[in-house]
Amino acid sequence: MGHSFTGGGTRWCNASAVTPHEPSAPYQDAIRRAFDFARQTGTGCRPVHFLVGIAEGNGPASAALRPADGGSLRAVVEGMSDWPGGAPAAYLNLQAQQGAQSLASARSEPAGVEHLLVALLDQGTPEVLDALSQARLDPAAIRRAALAALGAPDDLPRIAFEPVTPAGTLDRPALPVPDLSQRAWALLCWRQDHLPLRMLHRRSDTDALIHLERRAVGRLADRLALDDDQRFSLLQHHEQAVDERVARARSDVARLRGRPAGRPRPPLALRPPWRRFRWLGVTVGWRVWVSNRRVAARDRWFRLRAARAYRGAPLP
Repeated sequence: MGHSFTGGGTRWCNASAVTPHEPSAPYQDAIRRAFDFARQTGTGCRPVHFLVGIAEGNGPASAALRPADGGSLRAVVEGMSDWPGGAPAAYLNLQAQQGAQSLASARSEPAGVEHLLVALLDQGTPEVLDALSQARLDPAAIRRAALAALGAPDDLPRIAFEPVTPAGTLDRPALPVPDLSQRAWALLCWRQDHLPLRMLHRRSDTDALIHLERRAVGRLADRLALDDDQRFSLLQHHEQAVDERVARARSDVARLRGRPAGRPRPPLALRPPWRRFRWLGVTVGWRVWVSNRRVAARDRWFRLRAARAYRGAPLP
């Protein structure tokens, strides 16, 4: 956690140096209500659902989120259509909860719904602000009410949040192609046009090709000094393009995504012995070690054979 402000003076507290408390029961109930609400509406849980989870509880935080016209935040969120309601946002949920824990730890308190409400307001995601606006609720007034319930001053500085996960990781969407480094994307498009597709004879060759292209994206990002948002977004878009080209040219060796449908896990009696008996765990270790060395050797051999296909590649 970063540094967080606490108290009415000018003292800063390093939240990472404070032993975190177990979140309070109302806090956990609010999180549970948020996920239940998201599941009922058939959407992924986002910070705006946390807002509804708080509003449907008891206490000062819930009272502050009660619209004056007698409506409910639940109805407002259910009627919202200008935000990605179907997409989960675990990376934003995690950031909000880390902010709440940071504020609580700085004050040596267990995380409660008031801490979470302040974190959601300071995070200020568009859908949270939009929901409050449609419910005719003032974010500044709600923040003051939550701080008053905590016994904190009204002018408490905003929470210093940890950076969110890079674009293209967890469930954070990758940057769109127009926002990518056009120099880097042009170089990767050249590689997509020169993939050694004729060298793919089995699925392990496709895996080796994917590993080769991942290494190429990493080297390219390093040479162009790109940030992590660009790095992982380029990786996601390039890997998807490579998969599509392999599927069109050689569908028989294209990569499979996840466990095939209708294929159950093997029963215990049919599993390998090292999966049935924990005392054979050393067998698993040697098996993984040998497998990793075999994959590394295969990748190196494929890289040597594929070098000719990438001759004449433009330099970064």
